[in-house]
Amino acid sequence: MTVLAVSDDEKRLALARVLESRAFGRSEQLRAFLRYICEAELAGRAQQLNEYALGVSVLGRREGYSPAEDSSVRSRAYELRNKLKSYYRDEAPDDPIRIEIDKGAYVPRYQRTAATANAARPAETLPPTHVSPAEPATSEIRSIDSRRRFESRSEVTALMAGVVLTLVTALFFWEARAKPVSGGLATRVSTREMQALWSPFLDNNTPLIISFDVRLFLFAPSTGLVVRDYRTDQKEEIAQSKVLNAFRERMGAEELIETYDYADFGSVHAAFLLGRVLDREVGLKHSTALGWEDIWNSNVIFMGKPDVNPMIRRVLRDANLDFVDGDSGSAVRNLHPLPGESAEYPNAVTHGAGKKYGVISVLPGPQPGHHMMILTGAGSELMWALAESVADPARVKEIISHVRLPSGDCPTIFQVVIEAKFESNVPISIRYVTHHVYRPK
Repeated sequence: MTVLAVSDDEKRLALARVLESRAFGRSEQLRAFLRYICEAELAGRAQQLNEYALGVSVLGRREGYSPAEDSSVRSRAYELRNKLKSYYRDEAPDDPIRIEIDKGAYVPRYQRTAATANAARPAETLPPTHVSPAEPATSEIRSIDSRRRFESRSEVTALMAGVVLTLVTALFFWEARAKPVSGGLATRVSTREMQALWSPFLDNNTPLIISFDVRLFLFAPSTGLVVRDYRTDQKEEIAQSKVLNAFRERMGAEELIETYDYADFGSVHAAFLLGRVLDREVGLKHSTALGWEDIWNSNVIFMGKPDVNPMIRRVLRDANLDFVDGDSGSAVRNLHPLPGESAEYPNAVTHGAGKKYGVISVLPGPQPGHHMMILTGAGSELMWALAESVADPARVKEIISHVRLPSGDCPTIFQVVIEAKFESNVPISIRYVTHHVYRPK
């Protein structure tokens, strides 16, 4: 029997389903462990998954620690295997792709369940069957021999009633799972806290747009090259760029044509996560194509950096939590620190690694009844972590528990600082730091 190989997209979806499950909702360390090994396998780095690397990258052990004296990685791996078994047994027995981790190993394996394996086989290779399509599933029927063991018509009647009830119940739950949840959220993430956060953006009478950043690149026709100065993101800044002027001089490239064809991987991943949460029509526009008419007529989710996107910079100009670039790197700046808060939350200067901070801002749109959400940070990888923070029911539950008003309602204007730790551009941990709630003007 030939079974189709599990594709990378199927692997990512299988991972996302596990991470969004109730079983893993309160197991932040196990979520980070599973995410790390799955992303490494997808990136072709499975051979690097050893006990020492996991101890340092996932569990925060110091460089040079001895796995022989510290069994924490083995303990977490044991817990992860048991948690996966519990998830597939109790919460998702029909999941088409299962993630398994062999004992003594750390590389994930992806297995098709029997049903999907059979469905994946070519039609001509399927064995002939004598079961009518109208018959119930094998697990729900008894053989003729077993039926003969019943000695009375009442027992047969009870059995048939049980079969009918099982089928009706199965159809009911299948239909309930197949129907989109009312309110515009996918069924699997529709919790009370998710509804509290997302309900302002789910009005089907108001368009919803996700706006993501694109970087300014320049095409030099005389050389056939596309170039970029990472410190230059606006057309008017080109003439002042020493890097671009040096390129022109050395390559004899008098003409440089602006092009906005490239988006950061973090924005792409964030858009994917948000799209899986929202069960309604959503528009997708890059920042240079988004006009004030779009903002006026729509609910908008912005993703990007304030120094790249002037609209984000303008919207956040009166906020307490914003961003600053200095000699030591970028940081989230807290203009009015509350007791226990810092005036700045500095980002690690390493690209795609270390501890970094982002801000989630929720506020009204320019037209009454419209709303905006802004996911912003100084690094492209932060878009992934910020989207995860508003797309994961467990993380949203934590955020709502902090920002909720004494009345129990979710405020209409607030900002939340999150901290994310990265390895190879992958967020291995995400946590709430602080928040500010504002009074509507």
